Amino acid sequence: MKSFSLVLGLCLLSFGLNPILIEANPLIKVAENNRTKRIQFEQGEISTTFEDAVIRGTRNTYLLGANTSQVMTISLTSLENNAVFDLVAPNNTILKREVTNTHLVLPDNGDYKIIVGGTRGNATYNLYVEIYDVVSTQRIKTENYRIILRSYCIEGAVTCNHVSYEGINLHTGDSIQLAGKTIHTTCVDGVTPCRFLGYQFVNGDYTYIVRSDGSLLVYQANNLILQEEGTWQD
Repeated sequence: MKSFSLVLGLCLLSFGLNPILIEANPLIKVAENNRTKRIQFEQGEISTTFEDAVIRGTRNTYLLGANTSQVMTISLTSLENNAVFDLVAPNNTILKREVTNTHLVLPDNGDYKIIVGGTRGNATYNLYVEIYDVVSTQRIKTENYRIILRSYCIEGAVTCNHVSYEGINLHTGDSIQLAGKTIHTTCVDGVTPCRFLGYQFVNGDYTYIVRSDGSLLVYQANNLILQEEGTWQD
């Protein structure tokens, strides 16, 4: 009877281990489904859009070679709002984690990784990537902020839809980077841009306006929540 109990106990122990071995197999299959693609723009283009999908539990990685001080904009939209991405620098520093859009000045030369994953189930998505060189840089100082404006557009362009805003809090060191454009009055035909007014940057419900005189205005919806005079720096 003792020997029978010992054998029965060993059988039950072995049976109890089986579920662990069975659950390990899908993890191997998930790893095999991860995909890596290199982003290459068409000649003369500075942006591209991918229509793709990611299977639950896997990741799609996009590699993009870029240089220090270039500006990168990424926007990810998904049918069920269930896709996010991480942005990883060439030195493997995670610059952004689980976001759907970003706009930033790049810190290093090399391959950047855009890693897309789903937050629930399978995710079908559009990934927009734009990267460009800075043509000109302007600086403004207000009472509480240091502002750096970077433009891609060629000198002499009347309008520009590729302008970046970097605002640095002089007291805390906190910073924000946004993408925007120039703003103008319109001529009598109601279409042609006339007098230059400044720059506009949108961040969700917030709109940042940098006027031509250097002043900074921040609106939440239609409410003015911040206004500071500024001076252009050399």
